[in-house]
Amino acid sequence: EPELLIADEPTTALDVTTQAQILDLIRDIQRRNGMGVMFITHDFGVEAEIADSVVVMEKGRIVEQGSAAKVLTTPEHPYTQRLIAAVPRLTNIDRALSQTAETPILKVENLVKTYRSGSRLLRSERIVKAVNGVSFELKPGRTLGVVGESGSGKSSLGRLLIKLMDSDSGRILFEDTDIAQMKEETFRALRPKIQM
Repeated sequence: EPELLIADEPTTALDVTTQAQILDLIRDIQRRNGMGVMFITHDFGVEAEIADSVVVMEKGRIVEQGSAAKVLTTPEHPYTQRLIAAVPRLTNIDRALSQTAETPILKVENLVKTYRSGSRLLRSERIVKAVNGVSFELKPGRTLGVVGESGSGKSSLGRLLIKLMDSDSGRILFEDTDIAQMKEETFRALRPKIQM
């Protein structure tokens, strides 16, 4: 129960659910104890959510400071402006381009991968559906974001698409060819085209 808590990158590399829980916990402790919090981060989204005021540093110096609303919405220093401008945003142009009728470079249909561990005989078998009926399309030149907390199946999906492991069922159509059940020696020629 300190009077001042210095939180140095406490949410870096956490999934969004865990990050939200940490931020809620810090806010709750702060309210209960009247504690001051210095939250060190490079993430403007976190700063916008938790900070009352913001200090921006560059090369060991403070270049801008003020209320979070002011610094994050109307930055004055060129460095702060560059930092905020670097935060990715989806523009109307991006949305319009994503509506084009191009043939997908990748089409995934009902992809399934189940992990099994333990022993069925000893009734300790654990079954986890890591990828469960996943379907989507990706068009050439477009970016598909896959978002979810730890353990949601994102990395398993990536490993299935690159064929680092086999799927249980479903189709992975790359340039209209189903690679899901393709043998490794046949898939090897496609490896330069699909990389992780």
